[in-house]
Amino acid sequence: MDDRHHATAATIALSGAFLLIACTLLSVPVELFEGWLPTPFLPIILVFLYGLDRPSSMPIGMVFGAGLYLDLLMGGALGPWSMVLLLTFAGILWQRSYFAGRDIVVLTTGFAIVLVGGLIVYWGALSVIGGRVMPIGSLLWQGLVTLITFPFALTGLRHFVAKQPVSLGA
Repeated sequence: MDDRHHATAATIALSGAFLLIACTLLSVPVELFEGWLPTPFLPIILVFLYGLDRPSSMPIGMVFGAGLYLDLLMGGALGPWSMVLLLTFAGILWQRSYFAGRDIVVLTTGFAIVLVGGLIVYWGALSVIGGRVMPIGSLLWQGLVTLITFPFALTGLRHFVAKQPVSLGA
């Protein structure tokens, strides 16, 4: 279902602000629970959720720009995060009609599949750029924390935008 008529400058600006904050939080060294809990990949969660419920509120250029911004903040090569965020957005748009009206377990499972694919792409890109196979353990640990965070983010974001017209037939 297309929801272009629901996107306003305010909803686009709000999604952009959320994405900017999420990218900044991911790049800032935060020591959750004395450093043993990594920061979840919040930008991936936001791109997935906006692609699911409000795709027109998060234009593709914004997703690409957020990836470049994250690459710059992380101090690495330009491209890996943009590729991951764009693939995440494309993945949810591709299967959006399937996820319409589904429960939280199905949505979390779909997010897990997209997240694992995105992390493999990110790891592969870093390995190619670095010229060696990069360690994957910490990336998987951060991915697990992200997956555990997803249902809370789903509930929170849907509650936050509940006053806006729903774009998915649920």
